[in-house]
Amino acid sequence: MKIREIALKLEIPKSKVHEIVHDTLGYRKVSARWVPKMLTEDHKLQRVEISQRLLQRCQQDNGDEDTTHICVGPGGDFQANNNLFDNLITGDETWVHLNTPETKRDFMTWKHPSSPITKKFKVQRSAAKVMATVFWDAKGVILLDILPQGQCINAARYCSTLDRLKEAIRRKRPGLLRRGVVLQHDNATPHSANLTQQWLQRYGALSGTDIGDHVPPLKLILS
Repeated sequence: MKIREIALKLEIPKSKVHEIVHDTLGYRKVSARWVPKMLTEDHKLQRVEISQRLLQRCQQDNGDEDTTHICVGPGGDFQANNNLFDNLITGDETWVHLNTPETKRDFMTWKHPSSPITKKFKVQRSAAKVMATVFWDAKGVILLDILPQGQCINAARYCSTLDRLKEAIRRKRPGLLRRGVVLQHDNATPHSANLTQQWLQRYGALSGTDIGDHVPPLKLILS
């Protein structure tokens, strides 16, 4: 119910209703916070369990540099390297607008009371955009793959990007393919499609965790 409606119903001024709601009752008007996904309790529990396992593994890595950890996946057992996070590569897609205007905070300047009012024309964000796929690790970006304007990522294109990723790892992270790369990406359709799974299997990939939607899976890619 709006303040105007309350004022009409109670037959009192809107200013009085505003004073009661804000000053006396302490209410304030806020917008809901946007979140990427509406997670179920199972999704939240899975994230907690995975985070605890990763934290435990990280603590073990720090405590014993000679420890080699064994991870069990649906396809069998495989060995991880001494420090999992040294071999972790994360990948994701994002839309990149060809023109992104500055925000008000970006062009804020110091102003003296006697200075004239500064003006800036409002610029709309460009409707033209391209899809970018990025893979990175703790040392920085390994591969940035940009699709032609108007195209979206699909399984075939993602497999082609994975081919380029292998070559980029070979050039930028010598020896990492031999030690084994842990690839982290979400369950988006291009990532979970049969064609992508066949690519992962062809290079000896195994699922490291048993998880559902909206929870990033871990894949181990062997050279």
